[in-house]
Amino acid sequence: MSYDNPVIRFLNKLTDLVFLNFLFLLCSLPVVTMGASLTAMYAVNLRSVREGDGYVAKRFFAAFRENFRQATAAWLMVLLCAGILFLDFRFWQESEAGMMAKGMLLLSGGIALILWMISLWVFPVIAKMRDPLKVQIANAAKMAFAFFLPHTAVCMLLCAGAAYLATISVSFLMLMAIFGIAFINWLCSFFIYKGFAKVIKEDPIGDEDYLYPQ
Repeated sequence: MSYDNPVIRFLNKLTDLVFLNFLFLLCSLPVVTMGASLTAMYAVNLRSVREGDGYVAKRFFAAFRENFRQATAAWLMVLLCAGILFLDFRFWQESEAGMMAKGMLLLSGGIALILWMISLWVFPVIAKMRDPLKVQIANAAKMAFAFFLPHTAVCMLLCAGAAYLATISVSFLMLMAIFGIAFINWLCSFFIYKGFAKVIKEDPIGDEDYLYPQ
């Protein structure tokens, strides 16, 4: 049977997503390694968007090892900021300061939204660019705002929608555990890749396919 058959292509893609989803969950088990695991998943999916599928495990573990330190540092920063914002939100939520409390809750919500936007971009940026971490974070922030519509906004809607459905439906939660996380990441990779293509120059496809700033 020809590999050009759409049914075969669909089954191959589904198999890759199931395998990639498993690798992501497995390598995220210590929690502290989730940033490196997410970066590796983006490395696989961004390359898939550009040149097609194949060698999922090889690409995943190569990206996991290469980006481990930087991605883990970024992930710990995200966790720290999220923890501080959560405590701040709870403090003002229980406060009796009236209008001031409401204002601080809005401020905390706005900062949390910005953190989420930057977090959506920083791991794919780490997966595809080679710069010091502070430059990676700065680039992620610039792209998150510059490409808010539709790139960042669509990715936020996809992630938020999947998270919400997973909390209200056990069946959907099972689908996410089997292949859904990798599938959502793959969809987001289309929009992130289009954002990359607008501001960075890409080397020809090869064994080391990275994107470099112009």
